[in-house]
Amino acid sequence: MKYNIVTLQLLAAAAAISNNGGVCAFTTSSTTQHPAISSSTAQNGVRKGSVMASGGFGKTAAGSGMSKGKKGMKKKSRKAPSYELKSGTKIQDVLNPDIFADPNTVETIKTQIRNGEICVIRNAFIPEFANAMYEELDDTDAWSKNEDYFNDGYGFKHNNVYSKSDFSPLFLQANEMFETEETKEFMSELTGRDCSGESVGAPSYYEVGDHSLPHTDHVGQRSVAYIWHLSKTWKAEYGGGLYWAPEPLANAYLHASFNTLVLFSVTPFSSHFVTSVSPKSKGNKRLAYNGWWHSSWVPKPTDPIEEMLASPEQRLTLTHAQIQSINDMLDDPWAPRIQPPERHEAVVDLRRNIMEELYPEAKYSPVVLN
Repeated sequence: MKYNIVTLQLLAAAAAISNNGGVCAFTTSSTTQHPAISSSTAQNGVRKGSVMASGGFGKTAAGSGMSKGKKGMKKKSRKAPSYELKSGTKIQDVLNPDIFADPNTVETIKTQIRNGEICVIRNAFIPEFANAMYEELDDTDAWSKNEDYFNDGYGFKHNNVYSKSDFSPLFLQANEMFETEETKEFMSELTGRDCSGESVGAPSYYEVGDHSLPHTDHVGQRSVAYIWHLSKTWKAEYGGGLYWAPEPLANAYLHASFNTLVLFSVTPFSSHFVTSVSPKSKGNKRLAYNGWWHSSWVPKPTDPIEEMLASPEQRLTLTHAQIQSINDMLDDPWAPRIQPPERHEAVVDLRRNIMEELYPEAKYSPVVLN
């Protein structure tokens, strides 16, 4: 039986698996204290470079760097964290075991992400970790407003904490957890993408009027995107929904919620946006912790590129930076050349396939009356 996302929200307390077109949704519950988290109060002490591609982390017109934001509230003294992630914690330690210990569920997640679909996992992390992150997000006063608009139609307006000096200890520990080699190996196996490069993540807060216009995230070496929704008491009427553009309208809205992990493979086709937050949301916060795992591979002339990118499926996993590296090999007179000449011509043909497949011509042209 299939459920759309609206139905799944009503079933958030039940154990269910939904596979509806491009949206994969899992929901379960977990109440077990986990050894990877210690509580200070617990008994045991324990587009071809388009700006529209960028998304998140406020990009400049060049597609890199951060837009400058204005700091909001006056800083208050930071209270001691209620929970701490132990050093060396990996993502497997804090994911909900009711979901990720089930081989069939994990296999379904793998299939969905490899098919270029978005995966929505309810109650994704153990509750102690999720509640602690929510409290940190709700309590922080280090938000900066990031807002910019560009001539290709992309624009954004939202609050973030980008400076590591403003991160709480738990935010730093979460970033360290997302960055561990064990986490990156797990995500590479789960998604079928190379996640061995840098991992970046940061808090986000959308207030009334905040939004993020359509984009793909296909920038730099981004390989897999994650959004960990941490909004409590949020309703669909408040707006701020993640809209997955490849899906029909009935399935496309992924409304903000609590402890929901959204994963997708970053490609030129991973179009999405965040709808404007409504004035009805007053008194409620759309909070999330989001970021990307990156690929570490930079193509070189000595790499067997023709074999590595022989199929359309392999070519679809190219990051924007990897495509640019191949272009440089072929076009930059100062770059190392591909030898022998026969190989160079083969890579020229390969690039033609890459560009036709990943950046196809527009299907629709405006009707112009002369």
